[in-house]
Amino acid sequence: MSMRLKLFILLLSFSLIPLLVVSIISRQGIQDLGHVQSSNLRADMIKILTEEMRQSAKDSAKLVQQQAVSLEFALKAIGAEAEDVLNDPPKGEPKVYFAEDFDTKGRQPDDFGPSPQYFTLSEPGSKTPSPVSMEEPVFFYPEGQKQLKQSPDLARLYMLKPDLKSYFNQAGTALHRIYITLNSGLHMAYPGHGKYPAGYDTRKRSWFTKAKEKGSIIWDKFIDASTGQQVYTLSKPIRDRKKKIIGVVSIDIQLIELLRKDDLSSQWSSAIQSFVVGPVRTKEGVGLRVWAEAGHKEANFSWMSELPNEVRYLKSSDKKSMDKMLSSISRGKSGVIRMPYNGVDSVWAFAPFRNEGSYVLITPEKVITKVPDNAAMQALILSKNLYVTVGAASLFTLLTVALVAFFGSRKILKPLQAMTDAAEKISEGDLSVHVEVQTGDEREKLANAFNHMIPKLQDHMRISKSLELAQEVHTSLLPEGSPQITGLDISGISISCDETGGDYFGYYTPPISKGTGVLLGDVTGHGFSAALLMTTGRAHLKHTSLHKEPLSVRIGEVNKLLCSDIGETGRFMTLFCLEISPDNSKATYVRAGHDPATIYNPASGEKRDLMGSPMLALGIFDESEYEEFEVDLNEGEIIFIGTDGIWEARNSGDEMFGRERLDQIIFSNAHRSAAEIQQEIIAQVYKFQDGMDQEDDITLIIIKVNEFNRE
Repeated sequence: MSMRLKLFILLLSFSLIPLLVVSIISRQGIQDLGHVQSSNLRADMIKILTEEMRQSAKDSAKLVQQQAVSLEFALKAIGAEAEDVLNDPPKGEPKVYFAEDFDTKGRQPDDFGPSPQYFTLSEPGSKTPSPVSMEEPVFFYPEGQKQLKQSPDLARLYMLKPDLKSYFNQAGTALHRIYITLNSGLHMAYPGHGKYPAGYDTRKRSWFTKAKEKGSIIWDKFIDASTGQQVYTLSKPIRDRKKKIIGVVSIDIQLIELLRKDDLSSQWSSAIQSFVVGPVRTKEGVGLRVWAEAGHKEANFSWMSELPNEVRYLKSSDKKSMDKMLSSISRGKSGVIRMPYNGVDSVWAFAPFRNEGSYVLITPEKVITKVPDNAAMQALILSKNLYVTVGAASLFTLLTVALVAFFGSRKILKPLQAMTDAAEKISEGDLSVHVEVQTGDEREKLANAFNHMIPKLQDHMRISKSLELAQEVHTSLLPEGSPQITGLDISGISISCDETGGDYFGYYTPPISKGTGVLLGDVTGHGFSAALLMTTGRAHLKHTSLHKEPLSVRIGEVNKLLCSDIGETGRFMTLFCLEISPDNSKATYVRAGHDPATIYNPASGEKRDLMGSPMLALGIFDESEYEEFEVDLNEGEIIFIGTDGIWEARNSGDEMFGRERLDQIIFSNAHRSAAEIQQEIIAQVYKFQDGMDQEDDITLIIIKVNEFNRE
């Protein structure tokens, strides 16, 4: 037997047995790894998607809240216009259209015709377009009150036509009708329409009687008398100059239009359902009453139906989880819970809306788990394919070992040595290496994969550098230091929860007063998209800060610029802007949808919230107007301006940091500098979180009024 054959047998004996054992173990390990990885991937993706759904609920709740405030603002404005014209002498005798004109062919306005926004519901629930006039309002009087056709109030109310058209065009599809009813029974509605039912008297409707009884704005649910549609009505009394109630102004809205059904369906699935709910006491305890629901099947009702008796509640067979969600909603918290809905396993996301109410999204769990399940299945299939591949590679390796033992190892090891040398160069930072191997087997595939890996490493490094650059740019946009103002001690900071953030603060010199200007903004969401909008808002704020106009006008300019930039993205920016007089004794501020600033007086232990009026955030409606307010300052007081990332920070027990802790920190550290107070707040928030991830950006400004600057 030749030495070559002996060596071949010896090497083959020592190689095949270990390789066979390793092959069996590795294949089993790959199979186990595939199961573990697919399970972990599914769990991680479900967590990401549920958190994204929670954020959708929070964003939707904020948007609906802003729209509700806007509608109440519009109602007040219409009421003010109505009080003006009704308390002035009538002008002229305009041609007006009564309900019988709209119902009589040949007497109707020229533009009278069907509209897709208005429809009549038949008994089976089908919709028939209902004709309206967008040019003329309709006037109506109860039976037996024909003398109202000669009332001078006709001319007075007709003067409101341009205002009603303007409000209607600005409000969007959520606005259904605007109407005014006087105590005499005279009624005007826009858009103009007919089909008032026999025996109809607007003064007997509960929206009329409740508004007069309460004397302020009321919200309630009714049936539109002419179409049978379910609407939500906002109404408030109107008064004469002696403050006596002379009638009621009302707005009908389709709250379902505000529930973002189409937006949410495109983002998630057509199976998603959205609700506005509120906790109410029932015979069984406390239940979640449904105030509005997107996607419900509308049915025909008589206009005399008592809708409040048709109460619906959100329910689940999982009472324990339902009680947990009810408790969170009652405390004004947002969250995500998995429990059945109508017998289907579902994911519930909720966020606070209007006092104790809440915005709720429900989607079948299979919608949330569809993508993770597919991803997990792909990972499992990949592991199985890898299992087969490893088996084939093992067989090939066994044959290769036999050939290596027969023909020698040098030729086999040479390409591997080349790749080893290249890997060492890569470990030293040299990404220009390239391995040329043409063997036609796994070594060449490995070399090709090795060569393909290098550009990906280069891309990864470029992405890492881009992230570093984005962080540097975001940091450079914030003030490098605090302004040095005689009598004031100022310190500000912004800490992002992602690589970049959507919060911003800055200082400037007001162009008119030449005092000290401070502003703080918060863009919805966080991350790169919020940072981009923050950068745009900052540029507009910098630009308008040079204009010699009142603060409220400058903020209005920024709002218009932002509206033109972000369009209908659904994003917006809250802002609090404060301008301190040169002598530090007064301050002027504008609050655009942001949480109010707070003034602390350590000497008396009292605090003041700079509430102002509820004005809309920037970037929602380009016609929004802003009002500025003035406040007196005292020596020794501390002004705090911040974002909700502070008091909404949570610990492992899902407890919020809260405003009370913040107040205690400021009062107890009032003797320290502004920078030290700021550092103590941040330290206490981190201590409270106890290792929990920061969910939102944290930004705050501390201003200490040490003394007045009277020169």
